[in-house]
Amino acid sequence: MGSWKRLGHAFLVAAIVTGCAELERLLTPAPPEPPAVKREPSPLPPAVPPPPPPVAPPPSPPVLSPQIGRGDEDRMRREAGSRIQKTEQLVAQIDQKRLVPEQRETYSTIRSFLIHAKEALAVNDFPRAANLADKAQILAEELLRSVR
Repeated sequence: MGSWKRLGHAFLVAAIVTGCAELERLLTPAPPEPPAVKREPSPLPPAVPPPPPPVAPPPSPPVLSPQIGRGDEDRMRREAGSRIQKTEQLVAQIDQKRLVPEQRETYSTIRSFLIHAKEALAVNDFPRAANLADKAQILAEELLRSVR
């Protein structure tokens, strides 16, 4: 057993002489190598086909409107104009400053209907002008009643 003791002492002396750090380096396994990054060539961008030649837009579909005679056309123009004028008179009686938010929204809707009614009247779309003027007039009458 004496030889084992000597061998242990020799090993201890060797560790002291070479330093513990060196011994630790010898006894620890090497770190694994990082995995190799596999680089693939970047794909080529797809070929861009030439733009197609310009195509004329399809014609817009015809606007459907009722066929009315000349006499009816004049009557509808007068009625729509009269409704627009009456509604504007009603709207002029409304004090916007006294309106609550919901009433302001109704007021704005009335103004929008009047604008669209005038536009329809300008392009001789009398049924639409009369319809919008009617809606504006009904709302204006209701709003005027609610603020009084």
